[in-house]
Amino acid sequence: MRSTERTNRRVGTVSEEQEAEYRLFDDMPLGVFVLRDGLLVHANAAMCRLTGVPREHLQGQPVTSLLWEPGPLEDPADRLARRLGTAPVAGTYEAWLHVGDGGVRVELTVHPHARDWVVQVRDVTSRVRRRTVLRRLAELGGAVRALHSEDAVREEVFQGLESLELGFAWLTPRGVGVELSVAGLAPRLVPHAPALGGRVRAEAPGGWSPALVRTWRDGDAWVEDLAVEASRFVSEARMDAVLAVFRRAETHRAVGVRIDVENAPTAMLVLASEWLSEEDVAAVRLFGQQVSSALDSARTIQRLSVRATALTALGRLASQAASAPHPRAFFGSGTEEISGLLGSDAVCLLLPADTRHEPGEPLELVYARGLSEDAVARVRRARLGSLPRPGGMPDAVQVLDAEACPAPTRDALRALAFQTLVSVPLRVRSRGVGTLSVLFHARRRLTALEVETLQAMGTHFAAAIESHRLLDEVRGRAEDLALMHEVGKALAATLELDRLLATGVTSLARIVDVPDAYVLLPDAQGTRLAIRAATGSHPELVGRDVPLDLTSNSLAGQVFRTRQPLRVEDASLEVRLDDGLRQAAEGMAYMVLPLAVHDQMVGVAVMVETRRPRRFTPSELERADAIANQLSLALEGARLVEDLKHSYAELARAQEQLVNRERLVALGELSAVVAHEVRNPLGAIFNAVATIRRIIGPESPALPLVDIVGEEADRLNRIVADLLTFARPPSPHLYPVSVTQLLEEAVGSALSDVGGTSPTSVRVEWVMEEDVPPVTVDERLIRQCFLNVALNAVQAMPQGGTLRVVARKAWVDRAGVQVEICDTGPGIPAELRTRVFEPFFTTKAQGTGLGLAVVKRIIDSHVGQVSLDAPETGKGTIFRLFLPLEPPAAPLPLTGA
Repeated sequence: MRSTERTNRRVGTVSEEQEAEYRLFDDMPLGVFVLRDGLLVHANAAMCRLTGVPREHLQGQPVTSLLWEPGPLEDPADRLARRLGTAPVAGTYEAWLHVGDGGVRVELTVHPHARDWVVQVRDVTSRVRRRTVLRRLAELGGAVRALHSEDAVREEVFQGLESLELGFAWLTPRGVGVELSVAGLAPRLVPHAPALGGRVRAEAPGGWSPALVRTWRDGDAWVEDLAVEASRFVSEARMDAVLAVFRRAETHRAVGVRIDVENAPTAMLVLASEWLSEEDVAAVRLFGQQVSSALDSARTIQRLSVRATALTALGRLASQAASAPHPRAFFGSGTEEISGLLGSDAVCLLLPADTRHEPGEPLELVYARGLSEDAVARVRRARLGSLPRPGGMPDAVQVLDAEACPAPTRDALRALAFQTLVSVPLRVRSRGVGTLSVLFHARRRLTALEVETLQAMGTHFAAAIESHRLLDEVRGRAEDLALMHEVGKALAATLELDRLLATGVTSLARIVDVPDAYVLLPDAQGTRLAIRAATGSHPELVGRDVPLDLTSNSLAGQVFRTRQPLRVEDASLEVRLDDGLRQAAEGMAYMVLPLAVHDQMVGVAVMVETRRPRRFTPSELERADAIANQLSLALEGARLVEDLKHSYAELARAQEQLVNRERLVALGELSAVVAHEVRNPLGAIFNAVATIRRIIGPESPALPLVDIVGEEADRLNRIVADLLTFARPPSPHLYPVSVTQLLEEAVGSALSDVGGTSPTSVRVEWVMEEDVPPVTVDERLIRQCFLNVALNAVQAMPQGGTLRVVARKAWVDRAGVQVEICDTGPGIPAELRTRVFEPFFTTKAQGTGLGLAVVKRIIDSHVGQVSLDAPETGKGTIFRLFLPLEPPAAPLPLTGA
């Protein structure tokens, strides 16, 4: 019935007298409207501003158009009607007021006035929000007590305050000032500066403002104007800027409470909002006590958990240290335990390069967790294990700020963005065995429990390293003795120089664990040292030499002159190295030992580390020196045997020369008779052939027969000439010539002189080293030698093929040049290879069998070597000719070797 009446009620009009009666309400700050018979007869200016509707639109409207309740609640119009129907006394209650598309929570106070009702309207939105926020604040304080870590408690508190749109700040005393650790401003608090909204980790230092002093002293403080308080926290230069930011919004009030953990003041929490009042201090202080209690419980739980975790990690570490077969198998799991326990960003283990570590000596990085290759290089250069120790505390764990470290360490930590370094000395009894360095990107302060746990872990590391060191030392000595015994047996089992050098250089590389090693022996003049044996990745260096004069940069030369060993830790910093040889060997660290017997220098041994700079230890030097002494004795014995062999060879050569001389004398006499008796008839034959050609003319069918007679007579004449050359060779005239030039001339002549094969069908492949040195030889004879071999190779490929010509430096008892001439012909059967250098032996249909015999005689006269072999493919023949760089003291005659 009442709703029907409300629907049928017509909007009335208000007379001017009635309107003027309530004009006095226009000056009131509160909204006021007057009801008569359920209709608005007046609304003051404040009411119009609150609803956003002009007065003329409000007057005459039913009250139901203003009031409403969201949800299935009691109709505010019915409730107002019931209140108006009771006794004429003032009443106050809350309702929702229509404002635009939404509503505003208001408090209605009803006063009777004659036949009208005067209703005061107060906006209580902030009051409702205040009650809601304080209730949820208390709920938040109760919820955080269930968390088990301080970080989780703080994070939950900060997230809860953000959801309540409360400004907050977490401050901690630092020295004489205060540090603002975390701050948060709800965007609605600073609508004019949206960039300032949200949470930030400030870590900004500031001063003790009056409210902070009261908070720290009394436990809480009321802040009437947050802008003034904030301006007193920052430096004087920033006061005006802070005031300008806060003054542009309405005045914000704040409450500060102290956070106590374990009955000690720890931090301060400041909450800010525009609706806060001084009566809210008690509620905020209760929230602070709840947070303090939660942090206290979390710290206790966390401490117990950390201690349990530490004990568990120590147990695992002890088990792993006891069961690890070698230290490196333990380093990975051990550093992982430390990283997991402390949440560190990197862990480094530094041990002495020498087992007999001296105090203050730099340590070497042997293991790193959490570092890139570039970072490992920086840490290695920074030498983190050489940090200064506090006086009287050699075993203490140090927690160092990066900026407080020595210059090299500070620069490396700064470059890698590490701010905290924890150094854990590893000691066994009173002797240091290394250092553990734990690195953090953020500033970190270790608790007493963490320091104690690290100390215990360091003890396990030290014990494991020391026990394995002792075990490795025993094993190493046993292996060294076994290796020395093996080397001694190997060196005593042979007197061949090449085998001795190969065994010695391999043993030297094994005894000190280096990739490459070389043995250098002096030349016959004693002016240069040449590489005679090599092991590792650079066998091509055999034959390279270095001078022995005082002006040259050569470690080998210096050791040969001084007879003192040398160790080079970093080759890039050493000026006494031969740059060309260092780059070719790719050496980064060197150990150079003299090879001497009594007072006689035999040579020099060089061990090269190519992987990284390395400091060779005295024990490694001692072991290598033992091998070097054995090698020196073996080389001296081999030299004596070689001298004896050489003497026997000289005697045999002299005897052979006498026999050959007698043979050549007989052959010379025979050749002279043959040449005299054959060449006279040959002259007549040549004249007769020429006459017959003129008589019969070019068209005669007998001309081919005449050509055959001429060719055979010419071949017979060449045979006589070869026989005379072989029987009466000229004396060689020696001077330096270019091997590559002689080869080019000889191969060119062979390609143009051969008959029956087109030069274009034979492809020449040149393989010439750039630095092939000249050799001292008889140019004419060596050219003839190269020509004979090249001509044989081309004649072996009548259908064409590939002629491969190689020239390079080599070492065959002495420095020299080796020439290889290879063909792709049918090859020489293995059973005939030993006879190809015999005079008058040939496999050709037309040949004298003297070409290769002359080659061997020429090479032997230059104290060289000539041999032939078959390629791996099985097709063709390889002739190898070796010529020494320096000629013999007196050139040998061509009568024999």
